[in-house]
Amino acid sequence: MDLTKSAQLLDHALQNGVFPCYAAAIGQGKDIWFYKSKGYRTLYPQKALLTEDTRFDMASLSKLIGTTMAALRLIENGKLSLFNTVGDYFDQCYGKENITIRDLMTHTSGIPAHIPLYLRNIQPETAADVILQEALAYPTGSETVYSCMGYILLGKILEKIESESLDRIVTRFVLEPLSMGQSGYCPQSGTPCASTEWDPASGTYLNGTVHDENARFLGGISGNAGLFCTLGDAVRFAQMLSLRGKGFLSSRMFELAITDFTPDCSESRGLGFQLYGGKRFPGGDLMSLGSYGHTGFTGTSIYVDNKTGIYAVLLTNRVHPTRENGRIIPFRWHFHNTIFSSIKE
Repeated sequence: MDLTKSAQLLDHALQNGVFPCYAAAIGQGKDIWFYKSKGYRTLYPQKALLTEDTRFDMASLSKLIGTTMAALRLIENGKLSLFNTVGDYFDQCYGKENITIRDLMTHTSGIPAHIPLYLRNIQPETAADVILQEALAYPTGSETVYSCMGYILLGKILEKIESESLDRIVTRFVLEPLSMGQSGYCPQSGTPCASTEWDPASGTYLNGTVHDENARFLGGISGNAGLFCTLGDAVRFAQMLSLRGKGFLSSRMFELAITDFTPDCSESRGLGFQLYGGKRFPGGDLMSLGSYGHTGFTGTSIYVDNKTGIYAVLLTNRVHPTRENGRIIPFRWHFHNTIFSSIKE
């Protein structure tokens, strides 16, 4: 594959302020064809160059890498089923006891997309109860509405099943088996991280502290966000996806996870995966139907072509210094188009 256009596009975007830095990789299976990092991991208050061991705030990619994969492993281990309901884990469900694990993982639960828990006068340990008390945004199963709140609830369910915190669950079931040793929640002080947005509360740009406000309110460990990864570790995860879970998930579990459960809805969703179903898709126009992956609000994404297994990892901190920079959205389309137009069938 000739990835010259992809490399040029990345550098052009960097020069034009689409993001302060990027770490990108393209490959297939265990083969890596492109692996490059460039730019400044921090612009303010002082510039700092990106390093190979820089951790990126993965934002909602945490849903896929962390919460989803842990849930799939628990299903395989006989501790969870897609047919389990919210009522199996919470005593008071406020009429939501029949929402299933599948509903949560496919974003069809009806639970609102966003509730600013951090602005409510509540304690973090009451988050699940507050989410369950909120009125449904639409009838369960009738539509796909991407919900961080549903994934916060899913994370709480996993903690109830395993009787330990989500970060320990994800480490045990996902990060350690995939040798993602430079990834985790709440990076230690001094760990090189890509900065994100200005935080008025602390009077500084966030660095090593999760950008998502609800995840921050929950102590940096949440079902919707909070995971930090290096490019190397993100590639290990992408390689596993490229190989359709080989050595990590059973073939039946993986194929179920990338099944389109929402063909008649506005988005195509698998179990935690965003899928290409011919609708608007961050992976651009040229990926094959059924291609799978996820994005993160901070400017991260991992996508795998369903037909060839070719993967693209893109890690950026496009929210540094501000989230008002939304040029990552069209950039993702263009970037993936340059990759998949280079495939020699």
